[in-house]
Amino acid sequence: MGRGWVGSMRRELNSSNRSLVNAGVRVVNSHRRPRSAPGRAPEYMINNTDLPTRGKQHSAGYLLRRTIIRLLLTYVAPFVLLTAYFLVQSSRLSEERRRTQLASLAEHEANILDLFLRERVVNLNNLINNPSVGISPCTALADGFLEELKKSSNAFVDIGFFDDSGVQTCYSGPFLSLERRDYGSERWFMSLRDEPGSHIITDSYLGFRGRPHLTIGVSRVVADRLVVLRATLDPGSIYEHIVEAIGPSDVLVSIVNADGYFQIVTPHIGSSLEESAVMPPREPRKGAEQVVAKGKKHEIGYSWLQTADWALITQFQTEKGAGLPENDLRGVAFVASVVILVGIVTVIVRARWLVRIQEETVETKRQLVHASKLASVGELAAGIAHEINNPLAVISEEAGLMKDMMDPKYGRQLTEEQIRSGLDEIHKAVFRCRDITRKLLAFVRSEGFKLGTHNLNDLVNDILDGFLVREMASSNISVVRNLDENLPPIVTDATQFEQVFVNIINNALDAMSGRPGTLTVGTSEDDKYQHVTVMDTGCGMDEQTMARIFQPFFTTKEVGKGTGLGLSVSFGIVDSLGGRLSVESQKGVGSTFTISLPRGHV
Repeated sequence: MGRGWVGSMRRELNSSNRSLVNAGVRVVNSHRRPRSAPGRAPEYMINNTDLPTRGKQHSAGYLLRRTIIRLLLTYVAPFVLLTAYFLVQSSRLSEERRRTQLASLAEHEANILDLFLRERVVNLNNLINNPSVGISPCTALADGFLEELKKSSNAFVDIGFFDDSGVQTCYSGPFLSLERRDYGSERWFMSLRDEPGSHIITDSYLGFRGRPHLTIGVSRVVADRLVVLRATLDPGSIYEHIVEAIGPSDVLVSIVNADGYFQIVTPHIGSSLEESAVMPPREPRKGAEQVVAKGKKHEIGYSWLQTADWALITQFQTEKGAGLPENDLRGVAFVASVVILVGIVTVIVRARWLVRIQEETVETKRQLVHASKLASVGELAAGIAHEINNPLAVISEEAGLMKDMMDPKYGRQLTEEQIRSGLDEIHKAVFRCRDITRKLLAFVRSEGFKLGTHNLNDLVNDILDGFLVREMASSNISVVRNLDENLPPIVTDATQFEQVFVNIINNALDAMSGRPGTLTVGTSEDDKYQHVTVMDTGCGMDEQTMARIFQPFFTTKEVGKGTGLGLSVSFGIVDSLGGRLSVESQKGVGSTFTISLPRGHV
């Protein structure tokens, strides 16, 4: 124990005393990281005041982004989803409308074409059943018949009569070279010859004339001899008849046979006898389908005819289709986009406002916590002064005694053992003062969370064995500890917990002031929390008081003896640590406060 040790202790004590004095006004050097107490795990600072300016900006930016995302998900996202759902449903309904329209048009036009072909067959049957038709009809008769047929439809091109060998014996029309032409090997003629009294409608073909046309033929037996009447129809005239029935529209119509070749078609799609890129299914006989042709998807309506093995196909000339609310959908999309943009801007502005309010709230809470600490220091000033005065008195007594015994006028000389004993007492007193000032400084520092691994039993024992134990003993208050020895460590803030625990202990001491009492402190745990209970035998509280004890500046103490901040700040601290602070009380019996902290990481 040389001068170096004494000087070091003197400097440390003076520094602690200066800090303690300054603590009443402001916290000195609160931005410095405190040393870890011996035997404790290192604590990890997450205090915003310890962060550099860049860190603060990053924290505020993260909070702003999180708030914007939350507001977007709450207000904008539902509208976006609703708009998307509306557009998708509108598109789906539009597609269904397109298909329904195409299928309806195909069925309607197929019925018209069936009726048209039946009427033409009836026209030919009426002619062949005319009594004037003999075994060898003449050309003049054929000319009259053709003129009569063209009155019923301009689709007729020519007509001809055939004998049972297939030679066209009588012809009327523009292709005079066809008269006396032998059709005996033609499939349509053989079909009529094999089934007298029947009729046939052929596919479109080139024939002897070298241009597309289709044939309607009927047969009859006259005087035991076969007579066949054949008329040809122009596919273009038939297509015009179909288009007239549709009216002004961008619907394209085509007719294909069972092999997929165009029979009647608009030039926009193809030409007669060309193979169609679109082939409807055989079953069902009518409907709408989406088919792929030349690498593109096409919506088609179709209906198979009854008079011929043909399928009538309808499709829109453009992808938009007829009557689709494309402009309406675009308008809705535009309005929705504007609303979403306005919503996003509003969310950003409101998020900035909320973040600013939250930052002000956090700052206000921090100031309340610090004010509560300073108020607690003021309330504990008497006890602290008593705690410090005792070791100072020991130091003064030992130093005075050593000084007197070393004075030559008394004729006494101190032995080495006496000097060592006196210095030991001074050493103990100095370290006692240092512990008291350290605890007080740790309590009043305005710091954020310092997360570390702590055992609640150790924290409770440190506080109970600290500067409160003598105050409780002098007040004739006994302490009962019911601590769970198997309590595992948790991650929490020791300083914040100590402030909450001290506030509750002081509240219990005030409730039991003026009479003997018992303070019972216990620890326990469940699946989610570790609990610290503080039960006193004080005056207790009624329901009205219990409903207000966590309100800031509410106090039942006399004026000048309480600030009303202790329990409200404690409630906020426990809530910030992810825990709960609850109370049970009965008037005249006592109160029980329970601090519940999460078992996992905060």
